Amino acid sequence: MNNYVITSSSRILLEKQITKMVHQENKIVYNALTSSIEEIINEASYVSMFGEMKYLIVKNADFFATTKLKEKEEELLIQYLENPYPLCTIIFTTYEPLDNRKKITKTIKEKGQIIAIPSPKGLELYNQVANLLIEKKYIAEKDTINYIINACLGNYDLIYNEIEKIDLYYQKPTKIKLETVKNIISKTLVENQFKFIDAVIQKDLKKVFQYLEDLTILKTEPLSLMNLLAREYRNMLCIKMLEEKKWNKKEIQKELNLQDWQYDKTKKNCEKYHKDDLKDYLIRLEKLDVQMKSGKIDKFVGLQMFLLNLYEY
Repeated sequence: MNNYVITSSSRILLEKQITKMVHQENKIVYNALTSSIEEIINEASYVSMFGEMKYLIVKNADFFATTKLKEKEEELLIQYLENPYPLCTIIFTTYEPLDNRKKITKTIKEKGQIIAIPSPKGLELYNQVANLLIEKKYIAEKDTINYIINACLGNYDLIYNEIEKIDLYYQKPTKIKLETVKNIISKTLVENQFKFIDAVIQKDLKKVFQYLEDLTILKTEPLSLMNLLAREYRNMLCIKMLEEKKWNKKEIQKELNLQDWQYDKTKKNCEKYHKDDLKDYLIRLEKLDVQMKSGKIDKFVGLQMFLLNLYEY
């Protein structure tokens, strides 16, 4: 099978899956938010001079989930999926749950493969955190592992980022100490991250830059803040789109894996935003992510520019 859709709410788990499947030297990346279906299919159909398999990653392919393609674009993509170029593997990715009622989703299910990666919870999350530490040759007691999980509010991507900080601190196989981990992963830091996100959503400029200053001093990774912010915008956009389809609260909660308090809070925040603005924020965050990772812009400067531009709306 040459066509895949990978769906996960975790950026890290999604990227790990792509790494398992893709030869990096033949990888081409597109963003479905900024590239047309015609551009993507033209690239997929391009004949390689050397007859090698190439991999086309199409990020933010939300048309398998909550967004909708134009009729002509959908027909074009379905035609390709039914008769794909044999030397091109297309991997569509989305952070949103798929809509299995859609024709385009039914087609990829029949002609390709869907890989759904749920974010780990409970015992599974505990085991994954333990395994991450073992892979780095660290010994950790149960209390230490539980502290890492609780301090990061059970968010896998945040946990992963904090374990990277632990690794930078120790830099060699050893038994990690709970007190040391508490200093590295401060509950105040995690709480400030979520307070920062809340302030951004509320467009409280004064609080936004107060929290950002604290997070900068604590050497918080700007990309992790952007990922948290993108998740909030994405959930808000999904709620708006699903409500337009007349989904009720329980259906939306199940689809987006939100608890009651998370749904109520996000739903209230939705009232402050237009759907098109949320789409625009996600596109801008995606572009900024690429610029930061390629070294074209300083991470903190890029984040500050994004935040200042928000207040033009």
